[in-house]
Amino acid sequence: MGGHFWAHIATWTFLCSVRVVRTDQDLEQDFDLNILPDVTKVNISQDEYVRMMTTYLHRLRDSADHDAVVPDLKIFDAEQNTWRRRKKCITRLKFPKMRLNPNTDIEQAELRMLMSEFPDAEAPVIQIYQIIGLRRRRLIEERQAYLSTNASKWCEFDITNGVRAWLLNGDRNFSLELQCSQCNTSVLQPLQVALSILGYSDKRRVRRASPYHDNNQQGGRTDCTTNSAKQRCCRHSLTVSFKDLKVPQISSIIQPKSYEAGFCKGRCPYNYNHATNHSRIQSLVHKLDRKAVPRVCCAPSKLAPLDILRVDPYDFTKLNVEKWDNMRVLECACS
Repeated sequence: MGGHFWAHIATWTFLCSVRVVRTDQDLEQDFDLNILPDVTKVNISQDEYVRMMTTYLHRLRDSADHDAVVPDLKIFDAEQNTWRRRKKCITRLKFPKMRLNPNTDIEQAELRMLMSEFPDAEAPVIQIYQIIGLRRRRLIEERQAYLSTNASKWCEFDITNGVRAWLLNGDRNFSLELQCSQCNTSVLQPLQVALSILGYSDKRRVRRASPYHDNNQQGGRTDCTTNSAKQRCCRHSLTVSFKDLKVPQISSIIQPKSYEAGFCKGRCPYNYNHATNHSRIQSLVHKLDRKAVPRVCCAPSKLAPLDILRVDPYDFTKLNVEKWDNMRVLECACS
């Protein structure tokens, strides 16, 4: 009887412990990422960006499953009467009405420009400089811009560091210079320019690794409290940057750039923080006969979704707000 009993227990535990190996194809299908975004065709207007970014931020604030620290969206337009074209390949922009609370903590600053049609077939490399004096400027962004040869097109540039420096130094007249060394025969002409800023209005508020970290996770029930090598099962912090994952399909994500995912790690001694009754039984069986079944493992016991703002895979002029399930670990247990 004893042999049959342990055989049944081992079989039961095995069936309950199976982990399905997911392939990249499964990931693409689950998140509707099977269509690779064509960066040369993405053309999100400022109106669409503001509308959907506002929707996305409202979704975060209204989410019932967590109380997230969410930034505010501020929009500043560059007035055309302040633009000055020094040469065909250089244009200066000013934001005379740009006002921010000096306590603002900048999460992201994006320069969005509607560029006129560009006759050259090759995508030009555009440099964005911050003007810091009469003869001083600092490069804050450089990237290839995929313009259209027969129509106007929106382009985005990350100038977060420049805006942070402007806020830190207290400059009153935020000025930028666009330069394109490849544009000697063509005019680099913006038709509309807007600066979109995501920021926290009060630096005294503790900012997480990203604005999508639950307040109640700090000091949570299973959060790790020590770096001991013999630490018991607990939740560790893990900030995931989508850009670093090197998955081309994920490049369609506009927000968040990164998020607090968390992970579970640690020892599971006998009768410690069991996730289920099954894990209790498995722990007992393991104590009686270590060869029959393995020790229970530290694993997520409570997960939460993540709100995503990304380019519509079927219409590159639109944005979608989506909720991806089971993306953030809230608690860990032995299972």
